[in-house]
Amino acid sequence: MSDFLIAVPARFGSSRLRGKILKNLCGKPVIQHVYEACLKTGLGEVIIATESPLVQEAAAKFGAQAVLTSESCQSGTDRIFEAAKNRPEKFIINVQGDEPFIRPQTIAKVARLLAEDPSCDIATAVTATLDDAKIDNPNCVKAVLAKDGRALYFSRSRVPFKREITDENKNVPYWHHCGIYGYRKEALERFVSLPPSPLEKLEKLEQLRALESGMTIKCVEIESGGPAIDTEADLKAAEEYFKTHFTK
Repeated sequence: MSDFLIAVPARFGSSRLRGKILKNLCGKPVIQHVYEACLKTGLGEVIIATESPLVQEAAAKFGAQAVLTSESCQSGTDRIFEAAKNRPEKFIINVQGDEPFIRPQTIAKVARLLAEDPSCDIATAVTATLDDAKIDNPNCVKAVLAKDGRALYFSRSRVPFKREITDENKNVPYWHHCGIYGYRKEALERFVSLPPSPLEKLEKLEQLRALESGMTIKCVEIESGGPAIDTEADLKAAEEYFKTHFTK
């Protein structure tokens, strides 16, 4: 029995693009691309956590186990906890169901950090960027990190703010947070038991709940990947990305 469970939250009733995880992306549902990347890690069992029998039926067609969870789950984190709470694994890796270009290496890096660093309650990933369009986009969440990779803060704003641009700091990157999380089982249980925190409510970022409660989040650097799927435009962009990077 592996110490790792990879859980993929897959909500059919997405408000911005209903059923996005079952949308066709170059011959496969979006969720199948995610599932297959998770399998390639070899870390342990992979389950899909969903509120919809439609997703469960689609998953069965490509050989995946999908666990039906309550429609009342407020977030993907709540959904994976419900699916995993009675399981024996020590570590739960949360891979978003709308990230068809997630790399197996990224999942493995997050898992390795969690397993090797006992001070880490939650592990996640970041990419370096100097792209002003990204940095100033509130949908691109920025992370502020300590020297040891510990997350000090996450924000939709440009943080840290460079008060003066100098030769020394102009090429210091910003850290773009990527929505993959690894949890120690007890940390996940603690997290979902906490009420939404003040900073979480302000920024609409649930990882701030963990920081405000004194939990330790650590980050690993990964390579930038392809687009996540939130809208029809994202789906079209993903099709172009797929054709460019995965076909000759």
